[in-house]
Amino acid sequence: GVSGTRQIEDTVIHGNIFNLRPATARPVFVFAYVNLRDPVRFLEFDDAEVALVQADQTFTIGNIAAGDLTLVFLLDEVGVNQDGTIDDGDPIAIFQDPNATLESISANTEVSVEDIDVSFDLDDPRAGTARVESETNIIVTQRPREPEDPQVDPL
Repeated sequence: GVSGTRQIEDTVIHGNIFNLRPATARPVFVFAYVNLRDPVRFLEFDDAEVALVQADQTFTIGNIAAGDLTLVFLLDEVGVNQDGTIDDGDPIAIFQDPNATLESISANTEVSVEDIDVSFDLDDPRAGTARVESETNIIVTQRPREPEDPQVDPL
């Protein structure tokens, strides 16, 4: 995709999938986009990282820049098209954030999204949904800055 100047600001996203429909053995990836301006082709954004959802249904994405976060789940195609990228025809589910909790995330933030229900629509690959039962399942915590090393004056 086309992205702006890469600025790593150490935001980390942790999460887990509670329900996955349909049940599948195919790999599921989660993309974290910062300031996504093109939610149809996923080509215009300021930053993006991706992680494979693990066998225990958890994921961690690190090194995210500050800004508005959009999470997109991908049910990757099988065979030669199983490439970990969002291609036409790949079923996706965009995380629903009705209270805009993931907007204006600052640098050095820890984001936890717990118990996500992901439903892929195999008949309409772009119509999948990902949501949590309650906004309390989204926890955003500003991490303290590391203190800088004090300069020691040599005697």
